[in-house]
Amino acid sequence: MKSKNFSRRDFIQKGALASIAATTIVGRSLAQSSIGSKMGINKQTEFNYLSIATKKLTKLLNIEYPIIQAPTAGVINSTSAAAVSNNGALGALSLSWSEPDYAIKQIEAVKGKTKKSFFANFVLNFEPKAFNVAIENGVPIIQFSWGMPTKEMAAKMKAKKIVLGIQVTSEASAKSALDLGADYLVCQGTEAGGHVHASRPLSETLQRVLKIAGDVPVVASGGIATGHKMREYMQMGAAGVVMGSRFVATVESRGHEAYKKALVNAKAEDTVFTTCMNKGWDNATHRVLRNSTFEVWESAGCPSIGKRPGETDAVVKYGETDVERYSINSPGAFYEGNIEAMANYAGKSVDDINDIPTVEQLINRIWKEFQNK
Repeated sequence: MKSKNFSRRDFIQKGALASIAATTIVGRSLAQSSIGSKMGINKQTEFNYLSIATKKLTKLLNIEYPIIQAPTAGVINSTSAAAVSNNGALGALSLSWSEPDYAIKQIEAVKGKTKKSFFANFVLNFEPKAFNVAIENGVPIIQFSWGMPTKEMAAKMKAKKIVLGIQVTSEASAKSALDLGADYLVCQGTEAGGHVHASRPLSETLQRVLKIAGDVPVVASGGIATGHKMREYMQMGAAGVVMGSRFVATVESRGHEAYKKALVNAKAEDTVFTTCMNKGWDNATHRVLRNSTFEVWESAGCPSIGKRPGETDAVVKYGETDVERYSINSPGAFYEGNIEAMANYAGKSVDDINDIPTVEQLINRIWKEFQNK
């Protein structure tokens, strides 16, 4: 069984306390808030005060909890996104590879399952074919990663009063995002699972980005699966957090059951930061669980495309469609075959993933962990 480390030594060191003291704090009791009422907290219980940045973020995104679902393409859909939103966090809808007609159906499906806030994400290494239909069909928040939107795209969003979020990994990328008018920044670290744009650990990158973000909220992303870890980064100055692998391992996720169980059983040391699973997205760095595909590739000396062992092997099927080894495809519930050999995307947060709860159970647990010192 994986060890569970809920130590808070980092929270009580002088550096953390200095960070808290330096942050502008809004004093309020959890019992006086809608969250406190929902959680059944006694009126005499005093909550760990939320920063102005966190309050600004939750108001901006129209959410109760400063928690954002990562747009893990292939293993989330309208059901999982709506479940996150309906339970007070921000649900995600990945539209990076969607054609306009399909995107419209997905957007309408989410809106049919929740009246609360959600966002659409676009990976800008690929043409955002569904960008205009996302604007036209009432998506309240649009987020970008792996690139910057054009000035024209940002202007279209501003004209429609759509909230603009941009993933950043350095001072330079943060400045570019701020110049475009980003309403919030998603600061990613190398601990993240999936396709990782970052080149530094989250704690280092977050400190760098916060220095120039000003009053624009910054959200921490990478290796976060508990309220304890959430508190750590928010005490550094983050307004909220992103969770990816943790939401994949939930009942509502459409990840394959074998994939979910692999996340539960894995440790951080079982993940690898690599370019191995790149068929469909050349040379993009990503973090996945070590598996048979990676092991045979590594043992052959990490050969380039066209020279990799078993490169044309069909490892899984979706109906009549074959998916070959080294594909970027995520292991969704609809695949049949050797799920282990696929890209089982996973962040270092797997150390803290020990079960497969419902989204409601998970969010309630995270918030209780966050409020308990």
